[in-house]
Amino acid sequence: MARRIRLAILAGLLARAGAISAAPPTAGWNFDEPAATGVFADAGPRGLNLRRGAGSEVVTGSQGNALRPMIAASGDRAAGAELSGPAVDAAAAAGDLSPGTRRWSLSAVLRLELEATNEGVLYALAVRPPGMEELVFSIAVAPAENAFVVRCLGRAAGVDSDASAVRIAFPDPGGPPHREAISCTIFLVASEPLPRGRWIRAELEFAGGNTLTLRVDGTPVAAATANGGLEPMPGEFPARLTVGADRAGRQPFPGLIDELSIRTDPDER
Repeated sequence: MARRIRLAILAGLLARAGAISAAPPTAGWNFDEPAATGVFADAGPRGLNLRRGAGSEVVTGSQGNALRPMIAASGDRAAGAELSGPAVDAAAAAGDLSPGTRRWSLSAVLRLELEATNEGVLYALAVRPPGMEELVFSIAVAPAENAFVVRCLGRAAGVDSDASAVRIAFPDPGGPPHREAISCTIFLVASEPLPRGRWIRAELEFAGGNTLTLRVDGTPVAAATANGGLEPMPGEFPARLTVGADRAGRQPFPGLIDELSIRTDPDER
């Protein structure tokens, strides 16, 4: 009987660990639209349909089509795809588009160019408090370092003794005059070179407010911990979502993007 109880507990833990990947997407884009499309439909419930930048194209993907960001030739030829407006603001305020206190993951099927060396942005969420620069959460790929790079906000209270931490203060409409965070850059360096010239599934999972895990084709290849924990992105300000480039439509992802999805844990609040 004791053995059965232990097996039941283990089965429950394994099911719980995989719950987030089994949950329906909070937002997602398959990029299966025709080559001439100007809009990529959201596979999630919020209707976050991305507008394709003129510096991107639709090409054959792993299944159906995929997004290929290209180097922006000028300011009106932004790479990637983007969206701003009330729907993005509401999703950001709900904590759906960036990590917070719930488990959060981003998964995508990617194909890095064989000769890729420049860092390029896969996903970015930017919010603009009044009178200051945008605050950004982003996930990029740095092929030369065989790494995924996460730029985010960290909890200022967790690094009070670190004089080198870059501190950021921004308005808090619901509380004290301001909130404070630190600017964080976290490198997830794969134990083996990131595959080039073939499709891979990359997943980044954020758990417990400070633990990050990178999986490639289902295998964990890197992990990191944010000192002090992650500070959730503020949800009270106008937001901008971009895929395949930074918030200005530059830093194009060095390859193809397909089947991108975002999930939050439905059992955590």
